[in-house]
Amino acid sequence: MLLTIVTSKVEKVRLRNRERPHTVVEISPKEYDEFKVLSAVDCNVVLEKPLSELVGLVKRKEVRYHKDLPPEIFAKIKSAILASTLVADELKLLL
Repeated sequence: MLLTIVTSKVEKVRLRNRERPHTVVEISPKEYDEFKVLSAVDCNVVLEKPLSELVGLVKRKEVRYHKDLPPEIFAKIKSAILASTLVADELKLLL
C-alpha cells in the first residue's frame, strides 16, 4: 500500500518544494469536506506500508482514516507523484 502525507502546514510544503511546485497538491475544504482548512500533499514523499501496519496505526490512533478522495483530487496526486524526480520508479509503477 502506498501512502502520502497530508498537512495543514501548506506554506512549509510550498517552501520546501519551491523548485518543484508541480509536485504539491493543495486541497481545500470545499473540494474535500473531511478537511477543515487548506491542506497540502507533498507528492515527493511516498511511503510503502503493508496493510497490516496501516491497520495498527489506525487502531493506535496514530493516523486517522478519512473517506476516499474524489477521483479528480486522486488524479492530481497521482500525476504529481509521477512528475516527481524524488519518488522511486518502483513506487511509481505501483500507482
